[in-house]
Amino acid sequence: MCTAALIHFAVFALTLISAISGEDYPPRAQNVSWSSFNFKTILTWSPKPTNYSYTVEFSRLDKDKTMHCIRTRETECDLTDKLENLRDTYTADVISEPLPSANTHFVELPYTSAPRFCPYKETKIGSLNFKVIQNEDKTKMEVHIQDPQTAIKKNGRPMTIREIFREDLMYKVQYSKAGSTGKSKAQGRKNVVEINKLEEGVSYCFTVAAYIPSRKSDHQMGSWSIPVCWPPKAGSFFEEISWTWLAAGAAILLVILVLLIIMIVLCCKRACLSKKIKMEAATTITTTV
Repeated sequence: MCTAALIHFAVFALTLISAISGEDYPPRAQNVSWSSFNFKTILTWSPKPTNYSYTVEFSRLDKDKTMHCIRTRETECDLTDKLENLRDTYTADVISEPLPSANTHFVELPYTSAPRFCPYKETKIGSLNFKVIQNEDKTKMEVHIQDPQTAIKKNGRPMTIREIFREDLMYKVQYSKAGSTGKSKAQGRKNVVEINKLEEGVSYCFTVAAYIPSRKSDHQMGSWSIPVCWPPKAGSFFEEISWTWLAAGAAILLVILVLLIIMIVLCCKRACLSKKIKMEAATTITTTV
């Protein structure tokens, strides 16, 4: 008890001395948050430092802290390679500290803590690449989904989300008739999702997203992909031809028109000149006679 009281008193005394000496503490970091996309995890904060710097301390929950991005003048710190156990929960502090040249004697530097973060449960999953294949049975189509790569590497190569989430990973598919607002849904655990009971000869539009049901509801869905329609819907002539080709055709027509105008003007000038020469020659002959 006495030892603890002495320690608290010493901290209070040193803090009081720093205040009396006029030393200003650097401001605390603000808006400290995690930004994680396909397991690329960055800690961000504000404001941009002026006459001070930041250092990040992070750790697994209830474990010893590790320093990273030491004395940085930036407002972000990439911790992707440091969060090795993806299922663990991590904590992080952003410490504001004076520059090494400053002669200060602060007892405890100001810091701001980030919310707790678990990569496995909270990283955002991006949109997916996929293709649609028409089955021999015209009422069925197969959606073939590609597992996206992540920022996590194993044996020197990026891991896919399938390798990380394994059986936790599912894919959701939304589809509708081209031009229709009504949507139907399907889902599966494999990379190929079969869609049945489609109308033969009708074009359908598909979009897909990763789905992780083991997560909390606000982190279960990945980003929806850009729609792919199959079979491709036939359009009008102007819909089939890109605006680039139309612009190129218009430019060629304009050049041809300009050349025609130039040729007509030159022909007119040549005809007028020839007529003038003939008239002058006739006048000369008449005068001679």
